[in-house]
Parts: sequence; C-alpha cells; structure tokens
Amino acid sequence: MNLGWILFRQIAMMFVMMLLGTLMFKTKKLTLEGSKQLGSILLYLVTPLVIINAYTIEYSEQRARFIGYAFLLSTIGLLLAIVISRVIFKEGIMRFSGAFSNAGFMGIPLVYATLGVEAVFYVSTYMAMLILLQWTYGVYAITQDASTVTFKKIITNPVIASVFVGLFIFFLKIPIPSLLLDVLSSVNQLNGPLAMFVLGVYLAVTPIQSLYNRLSLYTMSFVRLVFIPLIVVGVFTLLPADWYDAKLAIIIAASAPVGFNVAILAQQYDQDYSAAVGYIVLSTLLSIFSMPLMVTFAKSLWS
Repeated sequence: MNLGWILFRQIAMMFVMMLLGTLMFKTKKLTLEGSKQLGSILLYLVTPLVIINAYTIEYSEQRARFIGYAFLLSTIGLLLAIVISRVIFKEGIMRFSGAFSNAGFMGIPLVYATLGVEAVFYVSTYMAMLILLQWTYGVYAITQDASTVTFKKIITNPVIASVFVGLFIFFLKIPIPSLLLDVLSSVNQLNGPLAMFVLGVYLAVTPIQSLYNRLSLYTMSFVRLVFIPLIVVGVFTLLPADWYDAKLAIIIAASAPVGFNVAILAQQYDQDYSAAVGYIVLSTLLSIFSMPLMVTFAKSLWS
C-alpha cells in the first residue's frame, strides 16, 4: 500500500479519536483537569516506555551506526526549523510553534504504523533533541528570560532519561523478560489514542471562528507543515542514500503539526494560551493532508 495513503488513513483515524475526546468533554465525561492528568500519563509514563520499547530490539553494528545517523539527522532537522522560525517570526510563541513539531504524539504512532517498530528508535532520537531544545531555547523564546532555563529541568525530563535507558539496554545487550516486553508493547498502543483525547479537549475549548479568522494561524501552519519539511527534505537529499529509513522516520517527525508543549508552556508562563491552542488545532487538522504529501514527496525523491 502507498505510504502516503497509509499516513492519510492513520492521521484520519487519529482525527476521529480527537473528536471522541471533544465529545467526552462536551458531555462532561472528561474535564480540563482530567485532560491534564492524561497529559501527565503521556509525558511521565507512556512516551518514555514507548521509547524504551524501541531500543529492546536485538543489537547489531548496523543498527548502532543508524542510531548515530539518526542523532545527526535530528540535530540538522531541528536546527533548520529553529533558524527558519526565528527568521520568519518575531513573537516567541510563534517561534516555538514553528520550530517544534508534535514528534512524540504524532510522529511515533505514524512511524510505528508506516515503517515498523524498529524505526521508532530513529524518531526517539529526534524527540530527545526536541525536548532538550524546547526546555532551553524554546522556554527562552517564550519568556525572554534566561533564568527560566535550568540544567535540572533538562536532565530530569522523562523523555531524555528514557532515551539514555534505552541506549543502555541496546548497547549493553541487556535481556528483557518476556512479561516486561509484553507490558511495553501494550503501553505502546496507548500513545496515539491518549494524545488525541487530550487534543480533543483543546479543540472543545477553542472557539471555532478562531481557526479561520486569523492570518497568523495559516501562516504558522504553512511554515510548520510545508516550508520547513521541504527545506529539511532538500538538505537530507544531499546525505547518503543508505540512510533512507532514518531519513524517512525523521521527516515524518519533522513534518508533524505544532507540538502540545507550546500550549502547556504558554499557560505556565502566562503567555497567549489561546493563540497556542489555535496553532496546535489548525495545524493538526491540516496535517491530515500535508503529512502524506510531504512524506510521499520525500519517498519519491529518495527512492
């Protein structure tokens, strides 16, 4: 089956789950506080375990090399996104939104569905770099206050810690009991649905008219979903052809819509929370069409 079509079906399915989250909120079965708790489960349990699960595959020298390639690709992709967003946008929330995609909640399920579980460890390296840059450059972009960036916040982030745990398991060839592997595999299935239920609540509290009457929302969506991915695809084309799977996994992550953390951090630091929600919701809706196009274009260019 065509990769673009697989992506379209996967995103469409996630959109339906998002609407279920909206329905749960509208019928008062899920509250704002409940959505925050679901977000905590995703951040502190599900996403770290998904990443660890990706590194429980059998060690090989080829896979070890590809992990290095993935870190290089992730660094290139994210630095390009940061520079482009900083040049185009002047406001901190917009710079954050343009630079950082929803690589975890959208990228991991899509990479898993289209490229298989082995490719998840490529995108997990992207996530580690993304989280590191979010809590350093990203927080500073939002607050313009260097004191808000601390070393403790970086090293205690569960996503970054899970990457180190996963690498430790992979490189030291540590055997994992079958029961624990089954648990990791089961938790892996929670990532997409829980993320979409949380986004459904964001959609429920966002006035519909705010999704089409602000030019900045469309500008942001174009930059995040089309312009940045195209630049990254172009740069990746110059890199070795045998990095194909790693490049494709990173492109899926890099072409994802605006990440949830922009809304969370905007609320925490008393910034324009409604604008952040608008960027998330509109870019997620439009990504149903943009992500298959970007990934299919990359695939045709590299095949």
